[in-house]
Amino acid sequence: MRIFMDSSIILAFLAGQDEQAYRIIEDVENHIITGYINAIVVDEVIHGYLRLTTGISSKRIRQLLAKKDKRLTELIRNDVEPILKLFITLPITLEPQEVVDIIEKYGLMPADSIIALTCKHHGINTIATLDEDFKRVPWLKVVP
Repeated sequence: MRIFMDSSIILAFLAGQDEQAYRIIEDVENHIITGYINAIVVDEVIHGYLRLTTGISSKRIRQLLAKKDKRLTELIRNDVEPILKLFITLPITLEPQEVVDIIEKYGLMPADSIIALTCKHHGINTIATLDEDFKRVPWLKVVP
């Protein structure tokens, strides 16, 4: 089974907040599900995890990364990177007009529009997400 993984599932797994997220990631680890992500998900997961675990603002994270703060890069390497490596990272090849069209047609945020279009371009019709907005996209089946 091929499923695109939204950042909400991966972050819920990392936070230990959601039993369904845990089962989905476990199915990816056990090769029951082939999981896919894109660069948007990588960005959202790393950023979200740093904010979640440190409790600091995006601005402060930016400052610490600029100073090459080992604490943050260790969190990424030790906690996030092993999970992201479970997934196949799909390239994003879109035209700006496509993104704008999806924003307008389905009322999605730009990043979610790019995720929806990535799925469409790669023939993936199922997305694991805790974000209800994807239910408005007709070519995507939302799980859990």
